Amino acid sequence: MRNKMADLPELKAELARVRAGKSGERTKTVVMAGGCFDIFHIGHLDYLQAARGMGDILVVAVNSDASVRRIKSRPPVFEAGQRAGIVAALEAVDHVFIFGEDDCCESLRAIRPDFFVKGWDYKDKTFPEMAAAREIGCEIKIAGEDKKSSSSRLRSILRGERRFL
Repeated sequence: MRNKMADLPELKAELARVRAGKSGERTKTVVMAGGCFDIFHIGHLDYLQAARGMGDILVVAVNSDASVRRIKSRPPVFEAGQRAGIVAALEAVDHVFIFGEDDCCESLRAIRPDFFVKGWDYKDKTFPEMAAAREIGCEIKIAGEDKKSSSSRLRSILRGERRFL
């Protein structure tokens, strides 16, 4: 692959090449993280840098525009290609793809990472990817911490609302 952006079938093939040793055993640890990454902020950066530290290859799934509309009940500020481009520009990130589902279950099944990383805001919560991760033998990890950073907070500040300050 010439750049970090890929579609899922291309990425799946690339990962099969880079993580298999001569005898077929895994030689690289694959970590997958996902999110909307709309109005990128320090919390996103901390999350992705922490995820990167958990393995050899970091794959990031970015929600499509339609997916963001469904799960956030609003359109994204930036379109998926721009959001994915920002994520791909990070040194910590190896591969990025855009997915259209509301969760990463199908992407997890396709990528089959060793670890699936969720942000601090999912600590002590259940989420759809838990069952898919168990199904493929993928360990779920939590990364980042609450630094009072969120796209929603930034949107409110930009609209002039001060309820978060």
